Amino acid sequence: MQGTDHTKIRHRQSSLQLAFNGVRALALGAGILTLCSAAAAFQIAPMGSAFESKLTNETEDSLATVAGRLGVLIKGRVHEEITQIAMGCPVEPAGLAQDPVCSARDLPFATPYVIYGVRWNDLPPFKLAPEEGNCTYLGKSCKVSETIRFSTQPLCWYCLFKDAEKKAQTKPIVGCRKVAGTQRGNLMTRSHFGDLQFLHAMASEEGVHPGATRAKVLDWLEFAWKVASREIKPDTFLRDLDNPTLQEHFGCTQWRVSDLYILGRQDKLLPYLHHVAFGSVLHTVQDSFAAAHATREASPPGGTCQDAAWPRPRRIVEFHTYGAQDGHLHDDQDSREAMTHVSVAEKWPDAVEATRMLSQLYDDRALWAEVQPYMQCLFEIADERHNSSPGEPFRRR
Repeated sequence: MQGTDHTKIRHRQSSLQLAFNGVRALALGAGILTLCSAAAAFQIAPMGSAFESKLTNETEDSLATVAGRLGVLIKGRVHEEITQIAMGCPVEPAGLAQDPVCSARDLPFATPYVIYGVRWNDLPPFKLAPEEGNCTYLGKSCKVSETIRFSTQPLCWYCLFKDAEKKAQTKPIVGCRKVAGTQRGNLMTRSHFGDLQFLHAMASEEGVHPGATRAKVLDWLEFAWKVASREIKPDTFLRDLDNPTLQEHFGCTQWRVSDLYILGRQDKLLPYLHHVAFGSVLHTVQDSFAAAHATREASPPGGTCQDAAWPRPRRIVEFHTYGAQDGHLHDDQDSREAMTHVSVAEKWPDAVEATRMLSQLYDDRALWAEVQPYMQCLFEIADERHNSSPGEPFRRR
């Protein structure tokens, strides 16, 4: 049970404190604070946890080498750190920028399955359909008969990622709605460069009204939360869901919910699918506070959310789109430094605060009907709003 998992973890915190202090010393000594930035979201690490390591034959050195070629998308544990802090990792807001201990691997506060889910938006498992081709890099081609994930076919993953990055400059990458002038993508390339950028709280193309992107984001969060709360069962076909965004982007597939999240790992991960789905909710919400993903107002409007007691966060002015952004300029806003720079005494960064609220709702086993008002508030559109663009500070020159 969700609440039981986290309650047990928190009851263990006092007995873990001595060991945790040792982790803090190691983290500070290793200079984790100097981590660089990411490419399509807050950073994630090449490998999520010891549990994830057991699911691959690749060494962590080989994964780190390929991650290095990607630049900064897969480098540091920013999403993971935000989640660990929100779920009980003992660090104070005022000291967060100088104390990276909650970015250490295999901390006990969030389960490894939630961390797996937090990483899912960037690293979803997929198979290549016949019309999606193959890719060869350094003499290695994709094993198309097997599920592809970064941790098991890193060279294939890298090749597909870089190929899509180039092709997306001239042709939109889509899934179900392939028409002339578009190209079909897989789940990973669609998430980063195509029609599924709402997984990262971004628009899929320029000129889109923020209300349209908000609707897709909220549809996605409704689906993912309902999986997390077990209102939607793992064997449900995506095409059968009464959800406009899921129908538009997955209605042509034969996928079940479990195929979307844990393809090829159903035997090991199916009992924990609700945790994975919850992690994917957190990723989308956390990304919405990264400046290269969405521009929010400089300060919150004050007051509390309508139909809810939570303080209103800064409202969204514009959702950005990645295609015409300069990757390096985007990266600067996805780093640990960007996440922590607003951290002051008694105030968490916005992404941490939102994750804390959602974690409490998850602990309470809240259904979507209870969560929806807060989600709507998190993605409230400002009175002065703009259609999607790369964002002038991030535009490729």
